[in-house]
Parts: sequence; C-alpha cells; structure tokens
Amino acid sequence: MKKREHLVIPIFIPHEGCPYRCAFCNQSKITGVHVQSDEIMVQNTIKSYLSVFKADNMPNKREVAFYGGSFTGLGIERQKQLLKSVQPWIKSEKIHSVRVSTHSLVVDQYNISFLKKNNVRTIELGIQSTNKAVLRAVGRPCEFRKVSSAVNIIRKNDMKIGMQLMPGLPLDDELNFIKSVKDVIELKPDFARIYPTLVIKGTPLFELYKSGSYVPWNLNRMINIVKDSLIEFQKADIPVIRIGLHADRSMLDNLVDGPYHPSFRYLVDRLIARDKMFKLLNGLGNCPKNIKFKVPSRQVSLFLGHKKDNIFAIKKVFGIENIFLIQNDNQKEIELVA
Repeated sequence: MKKREHLVIPIFIPHEGCPYRCAFCNQSKITGVHVQSDEIMVQNTIKSYLSVFKADNMPNKREVAFYGGSFTGLGIERQKQLLKSVQPWIKSEKIHSVRVSTHSLVVDQYNISFLKKNNVRTIELGIQSTNKAVLRAVGRPCEFRKVSSAVNIIRKNDMKIGMQLMPGLPLDDELNFIKSVKDVIELKPDFARIYPTLVIKGTPLFELYKSGSYVPWNLNRMINIVKDSLIEFQKADIPVIRIGLHADRSMLDNLVDGPYHPSFRYLVDRLIARDKMFKLLNGLGNCPKNIKFKVPSRQVSLFLGHKKDNIFAIKKVFGIENIFLIQNDNQKEIELVA
C-alpha cells in the first residue's frame, strides 16, 4: 500500500457551539453521528484510524479534526474535555496537531490563543457565502468585516486557515457566488472547500423545498459554477482540498434532491481539461483531421472526459476525425504536438 502523506481523523460534534441553526444543515443526518462525542469516543476513533497502518507505513502528517459544530462557540470546559483527550497522542507523537471548524462570529483572541496552547494548528471557517441576502435567507447573518476580523486574529496566531463555500443556496446565483469566491480569495486562506448545496431531510431547507420555495440547482449548472470557482482559486494558488460532501451512508440515505454525484470533482476537473484542449485547438485556425496531445500520465482520464465526452465534444466542434493522447510521466501540462 502506497504511503499516505496526510491523515485527518474526523471527530464529529454535530451542531455543538453553533450560534444558530442554518437552513441547509443537519449534521446528524449528514454524518450519522447522533450522540455527543466524549473522551472515550475520541480515544477509540483515533485508535481505530491508526490501527490500519503499520509502523513503517504511517502517514507523515497526522491530525485530529473536530467537525460538524462551531468549536470556539463551545463552553470552555467542553473545549478542554475534547482537546485534553488528544494531548497524550500528541505527546507520544502519534498525532501531530489538531484542526477545528468554527464560525467567524465566535472567534476572538482569547479562544484562539487557548486553541494554540492546545496544539490546534488549523482553523476552518464556514463562510458559505459573502452575500448578505443569501446569508439572511439561510439564517446565517454575518458581516464580511467579521470574517476579515476572524481571519486577522487567526493569522496573528500563526495558524493555518481554511474556508468553506456553498454555491446554490436560496437567492444565490452565479454572479453572487463568484463574488463570494473573490472575497474569500482576497483573504488569502491556505485552502478552501466547496460544498454544493444539497437538500437533506430534517433541515429548514427541506421544508422550503417541499413548499416549492426553493429549487436546487441541477448538476450541470453546479458543475459549471464550481469549475469557474476552481479556476479562480487555481489562479490565486489556493488549493481546493475538497468539493462535495463525503459519500457517507447516512448522508446518502437522507439526501432528498440536489446536484450530488459520487465523482463530482472529476466532472469539474474534466471540464477544465476540455477547456485547455479547446484553447489549444482554437489557436490553430484550420484543424487537421488527426490531432495528437501529450498529456500527464496521471491526467489521461481527465482529458478523455466522462465516458470520453471530451473527445466527442472536440470532434463535434472542430470536425476532427482522430484524437490521440500520448501519455508522458514527466509532462506537467497538456501540449498539442500535431
């Protein structure tokens, strides 16, 4: 088994510490966690994840992550309880650090300093959108200046910052969401996540959906806006480490509607690959009947597309009869060679 570079061990604390209940969210339905995590559960979860690896194949970087709530909104004793359960693992160097997710409204110098003293090195902020109307519509009002303030506090404590966005919320559209993406990029996070909005049972959004007040975006619309967003992040050299919810059994069982696909990231990346091929061919003027591209070996499937739809699209648009992809292990970008 190939050695993993990074292991994140998730501990879920559904809705704990959240300043309000967002219309799109039901963490218990999404994660399948219905009980409050305690020290024993944290210990057992860490043991379970680490037991998979042999000593010589342990990932180089190992983190425990508290997800599903707003960690800095918890009472200080609850924070201490959760963080204390990880400290022996850090002391033994089996775990290197902790990351938490939280809300900008519950970030201040005191609680960030406390986290830093307890080996928290990364904080993920749920932003979802920077549009005031969208945020009000989902019961998540938060001024952008408060997000900026939270980022400044975290930065001053030399911690990494991740930001999470959600296209397709009520009142959202492509222009609004790209503006949110650009707002986030201005804050220069270390990484981002994009979660297309889905309708999950037991959420206020589900009730809006049933009444006809909310219509989820279709898959193609969502793929295209996420593609445009991903390109913006790539231009800013900010990695998007996840697109779409993890295909957990509980999430799938409670999914009602929305642009879900088990290979959503691939569908986005293959469109970006198609755009690169189109750009090279547009530069030719008159295209020959046979075309050859040199492509990175690991990205061949992206340039072929979903069921070879990239190849079919190129043939249709440019009237090309044969397209050959030449794999090259050392190739970093696609190259038109004939």
